[in-house]
Amino acid sequence: MQKRTDYNGVTYFYSEGMYPVRHGFSTRLGGMSKQAHTKSLNLGFYRGDPDIIVKKNIERFCEAVDVDPETLVIMPQIHSTNVIVVDREMGGHGIYTPATFEGDALVSCSTGTALGVRVADCVPILLADPGAGVIAAVHAGWRGTVGNIVGKTVQKMCYLGASAEDIRAAIGPHISMANYEVGEEVAKQVLAAVGEDSLTFAHLRPSENEGKFLCGLGAVNKTLLMQAGLREEHIDLSRECTYADSELFYSHRRMGEKRGTMMGIIAI
Repeated sequence: MQKRTDYNGVTYFYSEGMYPVRHGFSTRLGGMSKQAHTKSLNLGFYRGDPDIIVKKNIERFCEAVDVDPETLVIMPQIHSTNVIVVDREMGGHGIYTPATFEGDALVSCSTGTALGVRVADCVPILLADPGAGVIAAVHAGWRGTVGNIVGKTVQKMCYLGASAEDIRAAIGPHISMANYEVGEEVAKQVLAAVGEDSLTFAHLRPSENEGKFLCGLGAVNKTLLMQAGLREEHIDLSRECTYADSELFYSHRRMGEKRGTMMGIIAI
């Protein structure tokens, strides 16, 4: 189960199933951004806030989840299935030092490393095998989802010493099925990714608009994680909707390009 908590004004969600791994999913509450569309905990550069404000916001969120921001690695995200392995030497990448690589999932087995992915409707997924000391952070929009970025990430984690059946997963707040309408081409790709035998109404269902479907991105990624070897009881799926709750979350579909950005962080 995921719970909401507050630290020094910063509101975030965490998963009880990930204990004792440090992690969290940010909301838009508790930061220093003053503009209407980014107020207040915007964690994304190039959204209209000065870089120094974004850095201060990142530092505030890191403090809330007990992570040293100098150890945090982020990168430009490109809606790909690129999985990047990083270590503690890359701490501060994309925050205090210029980004030198891009992708949509980060994996590490290097103690003293924190990983972050940014979202504003897409699905943030944090993974950990605490015994093996392997963690991952995944950004899964629809393109990454149908490309099975979570499956590729689990494979990379296992290459570094993790065991799929021991991996815990927290699927953070994202746009809900009720608010995520897609066209037939996307629906076909979701079907292909999940497989006909596994497809349920939790993944896809017809919408009220002809030729359109409602898609449960979180449920799709949960199924793909199970197909990659994770136990269902080790997967914690958030029910929070970034589109529906404007007080807590930024949402690309609700706000467009003029919006802030949230982040999921995990550390080892």
